[in-house]
Amino acid sequence: MKKIIAALSMIIISSVMMAQSYYSQFTREIQNYTDNYSDYQVIELYENHYGVPRNSLIQIFSGFDYNWGNVTLGLEMSNLLNVPVVDLLGIYRQYPQGNGWGAMAKRYGIKPGSPEFHRMKAMMSKKNRHWSDIYNYYRIDPNPVVGRRNRVIISENLIRIGTLSPKEIKKINKEIEKRNKKIYKQEKKIVKKWEKKNKEIGKERDKKIKKQNKRMKKTGKW
Repeated sequence: MKKIIAALSMIIISSVMMAQSYYSQFTREIQNYTDNYSDYQVIELYENHYGVPRNSLIQIFSGFDYNWGNVTLGLEMSNLLNVPVVDLLGIYRQYPQGNGWGAMAKRYGIKPGSPEFHRMKAMMSKKNRHWSDIYNYYRIDPNPVVGRRNRVIISENLIRIGTLSPKEIKKINKEIEKRNKKIYKQEKKIVKKWEKKNKEIGKERDKKIKKQNKRMKKTGKW
């Protein structure tokens, strides 16, 4: 009997861990899409897509550890379960580094292997493709209105959260500025690297042209 209970416990634990890995993968991939953009650019996209006011988005962003993957999952889960995002934030804070998504989902009846869980998985898969496409397009045409494609308007009741003090707002804005500076620095580094590579390609091309011209003068042929 003890062996059966132990085996069942192991199955339950492994199911919860597997469920958590799905949520972690989703948040990681969404965050990767946003890494090359400033938080203000992402805020504009989310504002257009979810219809969430900018100030509320900034608060949610701060609450979810300045991670757009967590913000996306939080908003989508709030919408799917009809649960205020502030409630999800409260549970999220109980688990460090976003490790509580599986426990959070389970608390609201989304158990691993259940129809609700498969529904959640389907939503994450669809949303992953959506944001991947949006950012690919946004790279070519940085117009935040593109976020309105297949938009999901979150009910105002679900995203209503308390008013922040001026001190809290200052702290959040400072953190966002810090993150944006880091992103701009990375972009500058990438551009510099690209320019260097482009210069090398140009030199190599000029070298080949010079060589061809020299050969043509000698032989009269290319």
